[in-house]
Amino acid sequence: MKTGKALAWLLLLTVALLLAGCGTSPSAEPDKGSASSGASEKGEVSGMLKQVEDNLYLYTVDNQTEDALNFEFTSGQRFDFTLSNESGEELYRMSSVSMFIQALGEETLEPGGKLEYEFEVPAADLGAGDYQLKAWLTPKDGEAYPAEMQITVE
Repeated sequence: MKTGKALAWLLLLTVALLLAGCGTSPSAEPDKGSASSGASEKGEVSGMLKQVEDNLYLYTVDNQTEDALNFEFTSGQRFDFTLSNESGEELYRMSSVSMFIQALGEETLEPGGKLEYEFEVPAADLGAGDYQLKAWLTPKDGEAYPAEMQITVE
């Protein structure tokens, strides 16, 4: 009987610890920094978005400063992106449909260096119109370096 109670408590504790490790990434978009889709200027760090192919995009963080930047992450996720319609309604968020390894990680962005993340925007049933694509880093602390661009579907 005592063994059964001990196992029940151990199981409860294990489940609680597993659940505590889930969902550690912020769900809201960052409001840090200024969003951009163009080239960065000397002496600044900026996020940029560009279309590579039909539904394939490249999010780049460009370090044009003289300092290395260290980013700490609470999971395998390094960036996130959303797709919104003209009225600002969010139609898709990568992190809401993705799973990431729950392991601490770090990225270093050297002076003059770039972090690049290629991603595909899912081919959804988008009607004709303009859409806003936003991407940003998901570090534990610090700047998120957001970027945004308009997508037009004809």
